[in-house]
Amino acid sequence: MRLLKIITLTNLTKIYNSKTIIHSVSHTFHQGQSIAFMGHNGCGKSTLLKLVAGIVAPSSGEVAYSRPLLFHYVPEKFLPLPMTGRTYLTRMGELDGLKKGETVRRIEKLGNDFFLSELLDISMKSLSKGTLQKISVIQAFLKKPDVLLLDEPLSGQDTASQKVFISKVNALCAQGVTVLMSCHEQRLVEAVSEQVYTIKDGHLILYQPKREKLYTLILEHSPLPSMPPYSIKEGMTKYGNGYRLLVNEDNKDRILLELLQNGWTLKGMYDEEIK
Repeated sequence: MRLLKIITLTNLTKIYNSKTIIHSVSHTFHQGQSIAFMGHNGCGKSTLLKLVAGIVAPSSGEVAYSRPLLFHYVPEKFLPLPMTGRTYLTRMGELDGLKKGETVRRIEKLGNDFFLSELLDISMKSLSKGTLQKISVIQAFLKKPDVLLLDEPLSGQDTASQKVFISKVNALCAQGVTVLMSCHEQRLVEAVSEQVYTIKDGHLILYQPKREKLYTLILEHSPLPSMPPYSIKEGMTKYGNGYRLLVNEDNKDRILLELLQNGWTLKGMYDEEIK
């Protein structure tokens, strides 16, 4: 099936205070894609989302849309307003063009889904960060957008709500919604994203997970050895008359020396790579 282009970036650049955050990025996003941006704080992930949505203007370059698009945005920090969550969500529904009855039903349904119903009539100024984040997420789910922008969307959310969130994002992708997400959490990225990019020196780079060098140690012990520290023994598995232990390259020498000093004998060692 041919993917439909909906957003095209051409030589997109953003400079803040003489520092280039995004440098000459050209990329095309397609309908129904779910893409994550990973990287250290300040690398430009949030800036890229805001540029794509037109929240901030580029220093140079262009963001082009194939047609008028409805964007919904979940910011990393959702500042409370002097109103209740229900009032805020009702107004957001009005802005989305929902009928009043439909807005009421959707707020009730999403409030239940995110375990929030009892808190919707409390002033947002009195709510916790996690609860405010849920309200921010609910406003993005009130009406199906063309593009859903997520900036660290699970910040402060409980485990049950995270599962609901993942399910709803995947359902939107299946309906053709394009999801662009800035995220540090590997579990969330793996759950909802089909492609992952990082931003390095302002450039958008396809993310390649680091391959970690690991070693398997085959060990035996004397009848009454002094046992190694619990953190080492915990990773051992029975292997014939001895034990097997998987260690990474950085810790291999230290762990092996500690084992030998505590009465263990190394019977074999081989290396392997895993993602």
